[in-house]
Parts: sequence; structure tokens; C-alpha cells
Amino acid sequence: MALEKAAAIFRALGDGQRLRLLELLVHGERCVSELVTALEEKFSTVSQRLRLLRSEGLIKRRRDGQHIYYSLSDRHVADLIDNGLAHAAEFMGGAGKPQGERNARDTGGQVMSHQHHAGHAHQHGPNCGHQGIKHDGHVDYLHDGHLHHPTAQGVEEHRLEVNAANPAACTPAHSCGGHARDHQHGPGCGHEAVPHGDHTDYLVNGHLHHPHSGHCDDHGKVTLA
Repeated sequence: MALEKAAAIFRALGDGQRLRLLELLVHGERCVSELVTALEEKFSTVSQRLRLLRSEGLIKRRRDGQHIYYSLSDRHVADLIDNGLAHAAEFMGGAGKPQGERNARDTGGQVMSHQHHAGHAHQHGPNCGHQGIKHDGHVDYLHDGHLHHPTAQGVEEHRLEVNAANPAACTPAHSCGGHARDHQHGPGCGHEAVPHGDHTDYLVNGHLHHPHSGHCDDHGKVTLA
């Protein structure tokens, strides 16, 4: 029985666009409109993909007012996606997808990831071209949605912890004037993505914005380096 269910799950994964959708959710919960924008597909097409993935137990959803948010069902799905992409990259002779983006997912974002980013040739440091953020006594660097920490052993994947300084609360009254009210955070929006707990925030004028139900939650200030 488990083999039959596993076969159905792998059939659901056997489509590039469905796999791309799941990869977006590895970084955290997204509402349907964010997925439509990121995938550059019609709303009806994305909705159909979401229904199929949900029917196979790969994703779950929650409603918040008029918005529906989707996320991966559990850590097993995140591992499945990351390991599949890493294996494919190795098979093709490239570097695998960095691990550790979802290590804090099942612990409320309280644990910082220390997984290494394989095949990272760029040398992070002052004036390297990437924004530095002071984090837990050291400096990390924002790089394509990741928080990188250079060490002698390689580049570690970090995430900002959810704590009093950087909470994960809903703050619908937040209005900092950092961007237009109708601004949509997401890939290519002009703001650096910042891994925070089990989700992704965006850096706006020195603090973290989290898009949520038509507004931006204030997830606290960060110290730029």
C-alpha cells in the first residue's frame, strides 16, 4: 500500500512546473497570487497544479480572510525536493542545491541552520557585492534568497531566528512608507529576500517585511554590515 502511494507521489512530481512550484514552497508559505506571479502562469493553471499536489498530500493550505496560503505538508516533502534536485544536479555533473533551507521548519524557526552550500565559488566579504547582515555575533551575506556565512570549511546556510527582536507576528497597522501600498513582494521585486524562521521576509529600509493578507507584517529591524 505504501509503495502504491509512493508511486502516486512520484507521478505527481513528474512534471517540471509542479516541481518548480514545490521548490518555491521549500522557502516558506506562499499565497496563490505570489505563486501565480513567480510561475508566470494563469491563475487557473496554478490552481489545478495545487489541487493535484494537495490531493497527493504534498502540500497543505490555510485560509486567512480572503487569501489562501499554501505550504509543504512536512519536512519529508522538503527533503524529497532538495534531495531530488541535488541528485539531478550531481547526475548532470553540477553542484547540488544547497541543503538546510528548511532545517528550522519543524521547530518554529528557532534553530539556525549550519548546512554547507556545495560548489559556492564566490568569496563573501566586505565590498563583495552582497548585502551583509550582523547575525548572532558574526556577519552573514544575502545571496539570491539565502543567508550565507563564509567559514574556513566553506559557506554555511543560515536563517534568522524568530525571537523578540525579529518576531513573526501579524502587524496589519504597519506603514513605514518603504514602498508603494500596492507593492508585491516576491522574486524580482527589488528587495532582498531574507530567510527568517520557516518563511521568507524582504529587506526594506533596514527592517523585515513579510507579505501577508494584503499588507506587510513588520518582522523587526536588522543591523546592516
